[in-house]
Amino acid sequence: MDWRFPMTMMIRCYQCGKVFDVLLVDKESHEYPCPGCGKMEVFDLGAWERKAAAYNEKMTRKLRGGL
Repeated sequence: MDWRFPMTMMIRCYQCGKVFDVLLVDKESHEYPCPGCGKMEVFDLGAWERKAAAYNEKMTRKLRGGL
């Protein structure tokens, strides 16, 4: 995937459930404080991208009958 930085993304706090915008400057892992409760949430765009690609590959194999 081709990413254009900086870019905004919405993430969710797993403690209070608040959804908030963050500014991503690269694919590295960064910590973002929740504006609702203050808990630090970690988001890693590179890891998210690898996980999505692996899921897509798994589903493609499943649709092809496991080939």
